[in-house]
Amino acid sequence: MPDLIVDFTLLSTSAKQLKAIHNEFTALDDWKDDVRSVVGAPEMTAAMSHFVDNWDDNRERLLDSLQSVGQMVEGTRDAFKKLEDSLAKAGARKR
Repeated sequence: MPDLIVDFTLLSTSAKQLKAIHNEFTALDDWKDDVRSVVGAPEMTAAMSHFVDNWDDNRERLLDSLQSVGQMVEGTRDAFKKLEDSLAKAGARKR
């Protein structure tokens, strides 16, 4: 039976990167008022407002997904680490 190899570094790095992406998308909330204030024409302001409102809805779904995937990655890493520690202890007792 082949060995299962889990790359803990990759899982930890992935979790950190997902958190960083989540933080970046969260920080994007601040730019909305800045954009609205520099657009002059009322038609442009209305179009930009529509875009920003649509962006907010989609960004919220994306933030939820990023958080969920990050939690899954961390859970996977932690579960495999716990299993590895348990198997190592069992192997040490057999010696």
